[in-house]
Amino acid sequence: MKVNTVLGSLDTKDMGYTLMHEHIMIANHTMRRMWADWINIDEFTAFAKRYIARGKRAGVRTIVDVTPFQLGRDVSVLQRVSEEAEINIIAATGYFWGNEICLVDKSPEFLAEILLRDLEKGMEGTSVKAGIIKCGTSQDHMSKLDETIWEATVIAHKETNAPIITHSAGKAGAESQMKFLTERGVDPGRVIIGHIGDLDDPDFLASVADRGFYVGEDRIGVDKRHPEQLDTKERIKNIIELKHRGKLEQIVCAHDASIFIDYWEGKENLGCPWKMVREFDIEKLEFQFAFITERVLPELKAAGFSEFDIKAMLVDTPRRIFEGKAR
Repeated sequence: MKVNTVLGSLDTKDMGYTLMHEHIMIANHTMRRMWADWINIDEFTAFAKRYIARGKRAGVRTIVDVTPFQLGRDVSVLQRVSEEAEINIIAATGYFWGNEICLVDKSPEFLAEILLRDLEKGMEGTSVKAGIIKCGTSQDHMSKLDETIWEATVIAHKETNAPIITHSAGKAGAESQMKFLTERGVDPGRVIIGHIGDLDDPDFLASVADRGFYVGEDRIGVDKRHPEQLDTKERIKNIIELKHRGKLEQIVCAHDASIFIDYWEGKENLGCPWKMVREFDIEKLEFQFAFITERVLPELKAAGFSEFDIKAMLVDTPRRIFEGKAR
């Protein structure tokens, strides 16, 4: 089986250790156009190469970049970083939550055509095809615009069988997403419910897996950046509990880290001007693409996880998702 990366098709058996929900660069297109020094792409690429090198030393071979156009997806940057850092990058099409004025009053069919073009022909006027569909909701219910965007996602998914990865907010938000997709006949085995690992509720996480969806444990370590988020130790406990309940093969892992992000004020590489970010000592940056390997896997192994278990989460499940195969 093949999967689309930003440098062309890749045999899924060559994906290796895959982080399923990350961001290479979040930089607003308008700000970049208005101010030439918003980010220096030459400097950023060199910085990204060093950042990714640490993840590669930790075993990472493929990064799924789920940056939608609203957050500044830039295929040319993804290609350059992939090539220079020698890492596989799978890019996403799709729509993020938020009332973007360009999406108002558009039909689901119109929005679906954009997704289909990204998946089947190429993104941003290139031949680079997306490999996954991102779709989000920001609240515990779907707004009218959310419903339109999600209808478009369903249309594109059914045409292509591309996997869907979501951005959810809380238990009710995740429930609304699962209900919407199930009612429209989407196979739960093609859907990752993103960010539900934020919930310290193993019963709910297991119920998501019981319904056939994948559990997004995709903000592992984010409490190092946002202390108000669920503590990493609690996330680890929940992963262990899911394994005990036989749900290990329905967990996908990631950090939701960003090499550069131009919003949120003054937290490490978040919201800082590029001229500050470029000075960061990557080796001292605690929350980055190697965090799972460096900080989480030792604790899982101490709790009895075998190499087979770890490979199931980090290699086999991502590969199976892109192959369209049930567990």
